[in-house]
Amino acid sequence: MRIVIILLLLPLLAAAQTTDKWTMEQAVQAALSNNKGLQAAGAKVKYFQELLPASGEIGKTEVSMQYGQYNSYVKTDNHFAISQSIPFPTNFAARRELGKSQVAAATYLKANNANELAFQVKEAWMQLLFLHDQRALLQQQDSLFGAFAASANLRYRTGESKMLEKTAADTRKQEVVNLLRQNQADITINESRLRALLALPDTSVLPAQREAGIAAVHIQPLSDSAAVSMHPYLQYLRQEVITAQQQRKVYNAAILPDITVGYFNQSLIGTPLNAGGAPLATGGDRFQGFQVGLALPLWARPLKAKVKAERQQENAAALTLEQNGIQFRNLYQQALQEYAKQMDNLHYYEGTALPNATLILKQSSLAYGAGEIGYAEHFLNMEQVLGIRQGYLKSLLDNQLAASYIDYLAGRQ
Repeated sequence: MRIVIILLLLPLLAAAQTTDKWTMEQAVQAALSNNKGLQAAGAKVKYFQELLPASGEIGKTEVSMQYGQYNSYVKTDNHFAISQSIPFPTNFAARRELGKSQVAAATYLKANNANELAFQVKEAWMQLLFLHDQRALLQQQDSLFGAFAASANLRYRTGESKMLEKTAADTRKQEVVNLLRQNQADITINESRLRALLALPDTSVLPAQREAGIAAVHIQPLSDSAAVSMHPYLQYLRQEVITAQQQRKVYNAAILPDITVGYFNQSLIGTPLNAGGAPLATGGDRFQGFQVGLALPLWARPLKAKVKAERQQENAAALTLEQNGIQFRNLYQQALQEYAKQMDNLHYYEGTALPNATLILKQSSLAYGAGEIGYAEHFLNMEQVLGIRQGYLKSLLDNQLAASYIDYLAGRQ
């Protein structure tokens, strides 16, 4: 019986799951967890991490055997040798530091991708909130102009107004209906964009937004342009300068000689065992020794050219960092100015424009109903009121986008 009840409840449980509401922060975390591009960046970090032990590479050990008539007429002499070429010790330290720098650079690049993704998700989320609020405003307009059109039609039938008033009211109502259709198309487009950012299947239901609507954001941004110095992209570029320096050190270390060590063991059949003469050596007598040598770069010009070229790469990385630093600082100052502008705009709407709009709509509706003003004046009054409300809604969106952009430039997800 319990199994039957569970099976009957499964559709209800599935429906409950699809109607879960998310906050913007939950959407950001879901995107950071599911995005394949970010996962690829994480795999790149692991690649360099797992490549770190390769900095101790010393090359292959050479094992050789010599057999035949190389010492006397006897054709069964044999010679075994093992040798190993080892880079100069400073090579290992240089390659290790280069590997660490590559890991750090890949980590900063992943952080930059995450910062970009978080900003895009927030932007899409805010746009969707704005579009839903815009839809509610358009529906209010539809009701308002619907009532106005009905009143105009009644006045036309009773002979209190002319055809122009009825036509204008009907046209404005149809314009609002068209705007509602466009709004729904924009909602569908932004839902598709947000679904892609969250890495959700096309057939999945996008979680509903928990926020009641778009609202003003009040932050205390730092006016110091050094706030952008922690942006992950600038950190990545800074690390690229270090990587170029470490690469140059690797090329420098490659100029140093390699060390060769070896061991041999051989027979010398037919050779006296000592200076006294007899007896002669047989295959069971072994002669052994060690080898030590240096591999010197007789033609070092190509290696030095790599060092010289890497200095230019280091210079290019430093200049790229400097230029991007200038751009980010300028963008941050612009973002601060944009945020201040949007806050002033919000203060105007909330302190002056919206209260006046409410008063204008109330007084104009009463005057039009009492016949004190004509349709043209009432029509203009309504357009002004709706323009103020739409402007306030757009100002709320611009305020949120400005605050989010400041966080993005400061490297805050």
